[in-house]
Amino acid sequence: MTTEVKPTPKTSTFSISGPYLSEGRLNIDLASTELLWLSLKVNAEGGENAVHAHTNEDHAFVVLEGEVTFFDENGEGKILGQYEGIMIPKGAYYRYLNTGERNLFLLRVGAQKDGDGETRIKPDGSAIPGHTKENHHVDPVAVEGRNFGFGA
Repeated sequence: MTTEVKPTPKTSTFSISGPYLSEGRLNIDLASTELLWLSLKVNAEGGENAVHAHTNEDHAFVVLEGEVTFFDENGEGKILGQYEGIMIPKGAYYRYLNTGERNLFLLRVGAQKDGDGETRIKPDGSAIPGHTKENHHVDPVAVEGRNFGFGA
């Protein structure tokens, strides 16, 4: 009888850092496993402006700097400031906007047990990719020499 030897999971480290932006938004992948991933989201303005839900992912956002307002599908808003967060279970519709006077830096944590990849849908059930005009995406423009976080 042979015994199956599974590889030992490896830990990984990461640093939270990113540029300040003069316009647009940016997503920086920090770390990931098959079940969990972390990213830094930077918004000079705007946010994820179209109401959407993730069909197979629970996720949370933590404000590292700035102010954000999260809205549900009915337009009800909740303002969050530095070191506050929100947990969004799969299937919950939301959108968010940078409502502060400066850049918004969010730590985003996502987790899923089933399915492949991220599935974003609008309230009518159709897909809405994050980097589209329909989701009000604006390409990022970094401010030269100005960085947030580790090594700033």
